[in-house]
Amino acid sequence: MHRILFSVGSGYATGKQNVMTESGQAWMINSVLNSANSAQPVVLPAGEGQGSRYFPDRTILGYSYGDRFDVNYRRSTVDQKFDRSGSPAVLFLYPGNATYATSLFEGVRLMRFRHDSRFYEFGYFHRWTDKLRAGPVVAYHTYIEDLLISYGSYTLRSSAAATDPGLLTWAQGGDARLKYDMKGTAFGAGLKWDPLNSFRLTYHLYLINRSGNVSGGGYQLIQDRNQSGIESSRIEGLYQMGSASDKGMMHRIEAEYNYCRWSIAMGLERESWKRSYSSFNFLSNQSRDVSSKGNLIGLGEMSASSEGYRTELYLRVGVSAYFGDVAAPVIKKQEVVEEKAPEPAKKEEVAPENGVTDESSKYLNNVFDSIQKDYNEQGEVLEQTEKSFRALGIEVKKEVNEKGQTVNLQATIDGDISFKTGSAELTPKALEVVDKFGDAMNANPNTVSRVHGHTDTPGSKEGNRRLSQRRAESVRTALIQRKGIAASRILEVKGFADDRKIVQTNASEPRNRRTVIIIEYRK
Repeated sequence: MHRILFSVGSGYATGKQNVMTESGQAWMINSVLNSANSAQPVVLPAGEGQGSRYFPDRTILGYSYGDRFDVNYRRSTVDQKFDRSGSPAVLFLYPGNATYATSLFEGVRLMRFRHDSRFYEFGYFHRWTDKLRAGPVVAYHTYIEDLLISYGSYTLRSSAAATDPGLLTWAQGGDARLKYDMKGTAFGAGLKWDPLNSFRLTYHLYLINRSGNVSGGGYQLIQDRNQSGIESSRIEGLYQMGSASDKGMMHRIEAEYNYCRWSIAMGLERESWKRSYSSFNFLSNQSRDVSSKGNLIGLGEMSASSEGYRTELYLRVGVSAYFGDVAAPVIKKQEVVEEKAPEPAKKEEVAPENGVTDESSKYLNNVFDSIQKDYNEQGEVLEQTEKSFRALGIEVKKEVNEKGQTVNLQATIDGDISFKTGSAELTPKALEVVDKFGDAMNANPNTVSRVHGHTDTPGSKEGNRRLSQRRAESVRTALIQRKGIAASRILEVKGFADDRKIVQTNASEPRNRRTVIIIEYRK
């Protein structure tokens, strides 16, 4: 009924930060405004800013109640440094005038990208079919984007320099910081589909709306040079602040495989948004008369919105804790077998051999051979003898009398495989065995069964007895509901707690935690 999940992983992502898509149009607008006062030509963006590749880390802490109500904390972090020669950049073309030569200069270069995205999710998933759940999801979202940026230089000063359109210039040192600290809500829908046991597909769609503050500052070492190649340097200090908001959409699809407490998931997440500024201010100790960042009151930044996006493929592994029972059957008073004094025994007690014939022995032997063949074909058999075989977490054996006739078949399922910790909910591995024995009973109406539950010693005696009884009842319910076995053909359903230990110890012992299904033949 309750599941707590902790999962970690990493991914590979491609995307564009807004600084790559907003700089071209904003700087061009600012330079238009400046040209009226400075008589400088308007700079032109040389294409759209480049995208980047990075490797996020992911963490999930989740709680689920009845697989219906989900509460999740999801965090994605990035700290990616870029080499100056290969980092994403936005280039501009300066047409040239009497003060500056024509050049292709670097307007913005991203040197480091730090990112911290957190979703506090709540979802309700209604069961529409046995395998499909869907419902609304809502989240509170916090988003921090912390960038180190090199703002470019326009460095070739000469009144008589020949134009050189291929001349690429840049700032030689110093990076400015630009930080977005945003919060908001996300609304959408979620879907869970279980096409196979232990395998689940999930999909989330969110409409995102977040807003917050923008701040940053730093310095640039600007180098100028004249037509003779003589260089000079100057320091530019800058400061920027404002308010921004993002509106967008996020899709997340995951394929998850669960084995007992462990899970592994592969996911694809796509987020896209449009950013706009309600205010933007920029201050500098140097005149930026060619390409102006901010233009004091940021008219270029505030007059146009920009788009950002992220596409990420990720892999994560997790471990879960389960507690409580899901749909534990009600035990009717007349079905509870009177308790007896504890008596250690290694061998399952079965009914007398009444009705054992060569015909019944042959049928049970055929069932044994058929089940053994299935496991052999799956490559799961670990050891086998004439009368038994063991696969992963399962042992099937024949009880043979003095005449060599098979009296019954017994399937012993390890407790750590058949049930989640402290629960009476059967795992897919246990249901596989239940289905095989149920098919054998369906094929011959003369067969009957008994179900015994066992625990180890730790814990209270009464609590262990109740748990072993509920687990035995769960097997009976599965035989009835999944395979249509008549309840009258299940002769005994009993939990023995630790009365019948295989290993005589009071410590925790996996071999003592088991559930046994016995098939017999009756006329």
